[in-house]
Amino acid sequence: MDRKVSIIIVSHDLRDYLLRCIAKIGEHTEPDLLEEIVVVDNGSRQEVSAQEIASLTSFPTSIVRLTENSSYSSANNRGVTAARGSYVCFMNNDVEVLPGWLSPLYRILDADRHIGAVGPKMIFQDGTIQFAGYEKDPRTKFQKHQFRAVKTEHTTPEANVPGPVPTLTGACLILRREDAHFDERYWYGCEDVDLCITLKQKNKVIYYQPDSVIIHHEEVSRSSGIVPIDYEANRVHFKKKWGADWEHLLWKVVV
Repeated sequence: MDRKVSIIIVSHDLRDYLLRCIAKIGEHTEPDLLEEIVVVDNGSRQEVSAQEIASLTSFPTSIVRLTENSSYSSANNRGVTAARGSYVCFMNNDVEVLPGWLSPLYRILDADRHIGAVGPKMIFQDGTIQFAGYEKDPRTKFQKHQFRAVKTEHTTPEANVPGPVPTLTGACLILRREDAHFDERYWYGCEDVDLCITLKQKNKVIYYQPDSVIIHHEEVSRSSGIVPIDYEANRVHFKKKWGADWEHLLWKVVV
């Protein structure tokens, strides 16, 4: 298979989570779909060696080392530059993939060039929902998580319905390599939504695929204090970039 996936993991410290993330990829990923794992060390104080990473998986691995903690957007873009795969999967370092996670995402993207990006359902370690799509926050008009911390079985069957959505999270997102570029003016936050709008402007579908399920320890990186997050500054830039039509562009669904 020529069209394989490069997984790009930006990591700033959180060494144990990174190593577990890579080990789970090695354990639960279909070997015919994955090209490589590219780790972008974003100025970590807790450095991980290339040998440690390689020992956790039989897949090819590499490390791009940055001397200082740059933005999440620019670090991911550096990873894309180093990647060899036809497809790119952006993945947070506090993710644990589950068996068979990649194939449902890959099949949707590979079957139709009209599909721009595909994302999985994400759960917390206790099995409750972390991400199953977004709904509009009536106060900010930006997105907030649907069904958050709710059990998926029986109570929320709509969380398990695949299909086009307005936007997805960058915690795990697969797309074609030529489309994989974040606006580096966002430090951390809004860059994934911005990318989804860019794809929609090209008339490409943003697709939610709950047949793929992963665990996301979402609060780990946020509570560490390592990654500075200024949502308001990011939203100001977002509104300025997309203009008066920003809300329509954000919630537009391409089918």
